[in-house]
Amino acid sequence: MNKVFQSIIIALMSAMIPFFSSCSDDDSVNEWDMSYVSLLPADYLQPTPSFTLKHVEEEGIEGSVEFQFMATTQKAIAQDINVRYSVTCDGIDADKINLSDKNLVIKGGSTASEPITLSITDWKYLESTKEALDYTLKIKITDIESTSSEVANAAYYQEIILKISKTAEKKKESVLLTNAKDWIFTFMEGVENAESNSVAGTGSNDVATNGVPFWLTVDFKEVKTVTGIQTTHWGAGYAPSKVEIFSSENGDKWTSIGQWDTKGRNQTITFDERIKTRYLKYQMVTVPSRVDITKFYIYAWE
Repeated sequence: MNKVFQSIIIALMSAMIPFFSSCSDDDSVNEWDMSYVSLLPADYLQPTPSFTLKHVEEEGIEGSVEFQFMATTQKAIAQDINVRYSVTCDGIDADKINLSDKNLVIKGGSTASEPITLSITDWKYLESTKEALDYTLKIKITDIESTSSEVANAAYYQEIILKISKTAEKKKESVLLTNAKDWIFTFMEGVENAESNSVAGTGSNDVATNGVPFWLTVDFKEVKTVTGIQTTHWGAGYAPSKVEIFSSENGDKWTSIGQWDTKGRNQTITFDERIKTRYLKYQMVTVPSRVDITKFYIYAWE
């Protein structure tokens, strides 16, 4: 700590302290000989910080609170001063507030204690609350102990207030993923151009049949949170009018996500619920006399 700045602030605090009655019954104790105890941020030359926690859907609450504080006097005495304090914050569980020490001790001959570090990092219990939240955390001197009769609480700086805010949960937005070449496609036996097609990025041909509903599966190689799909066809007259989508944990056993009526050359299907899956299956249900697919993309969280 910068001794010059510490002396300046302590001198200013002393000037602000009005006359106090002695904590001793000994009338010979002069209030100007008293050592007055205050509570200050360890970095008291900077404004008291505030903390903002970011809440993102599926990712939880990000951010932490870390703050150092200390006990000070404007005048050193020979004896140790033990300063007890409390930390309270409505809405934040007390057992989530970590403190590096329970007491502040101003050693004899010193005007400041070693700093205590307060930290909060666990916010899981708040994740169910979607709206924005504001908290007021209070650090307050509750008692001082010393064998000296020349010790008392200062008139000021007995409490530090920290503001903590949690943002409202931000919904994640889906993005269209078009990196089909990174995925593994499998096509129903009997379709045209299964080995050389634009869907898998292995050629420029479309995958097609003459009036036979067909399916394809895709392995993303990792679990993704999928919110929908987008397909492209040679034209509206070559596109299915009903499809069914399935998901799978292993690419073998499939669970239906639902059926959708579709139309047009470009078809977008939005799932009713987001699906966490590594595998998808696209099954045509109702098709024209000639049906194809030229592109298969997904909407997912990245």
